[in-house]
Amino acid sequence: MAKRPTPPPLELANLTPEQKRFAIQKIQRRLPELEEFDPKSVKDRSDPKVKVLQQKLEDLIASIYPPGTIEYRRYQLPVARLDRGPMVMGGTPIHRVIEGLEQGKQTSIETLRGIMDLLSEDLEDEADRNQPDPVLQAYAELDLHPEIDRAASALYHDGHFSNAIEDAVKALNAFVRLRSGVDDKDGTNLMEFVFSPKSPILRFNDLADDSDRNEQKGFMMMMSGAVAGLRNPRAHTIIKDDPERALEFIAFISLLAKLVDQAKKA
Repeated sequence: MAKRPTPPPLELANLTPEQKRFAIQKIQRRLPELEEFDPKSVKDRSDPKVKVLQQKLEDLIASIYPPGTIEYRRYQLPVARLDRGPMVMGGTPIHRVIEGLEQGKQTSIETLRGIMDLLSEDLEDEADRNQPDPVLQAYAELDLHPEIDRAASALYHDGHFSNAIEDAVKALNAFVRLRSGVDDKDGTNLMEFVFSPKSPILRFNDLADDSDRNEQKGFMMMMSGAVAGLRNPRAHTIIKDDPERALEFIAFISLLAKLVDQAKKA
């Protein structure tokens, strides 16, 4: 005897967000009709309005979950089978028919509401997943100095936060060399030489009084500190920076680069 062909395996429906929203709307349109259905108005098991409503419910499930999917198999009977009364030889008493319809109506309503809840939860989860990371969004909105942007942004977006900080300081170092014309010094020695409050190569103000000289010294220390505190440790040890801290450091380094841009040759 020939074997019966094996039916294809059931698959998940994998509805798109638009299909899920459409399904919720269809259920919301069908529920009032189901809720208004009164089993006590049925006088006979073969009442056409029972068959019509069952067909609408079956079509509803088929329009949401195509036949052959796991969800169709799961929901088709609980939703569309309104007549749950027993089959009795010689005819089922009408009160038993009504009891079966009451049970079928309640099961169908609860199942449809459950489907809507699941679809709504899926849509909420998908919306959360599609929300941009607030830190990455904040980084994208930074007005970074072009030299720092070129050096750090690709690394930052790839998740290499420590490397982004280190390369940002290297870019600052190179930019100070370029602006000052000093190419035989590096790091803290470069910063202290170029921005010395006594005899600077680049000055941030007119150095007219103690206040100006204090500002010059403070900015010099910030430049030197960026090299000593941000570049050097990451060049010699493995440091794991989180995206928020990296954003703050890179924004700080960018600010220093903008100060260098505004500095004047002494």
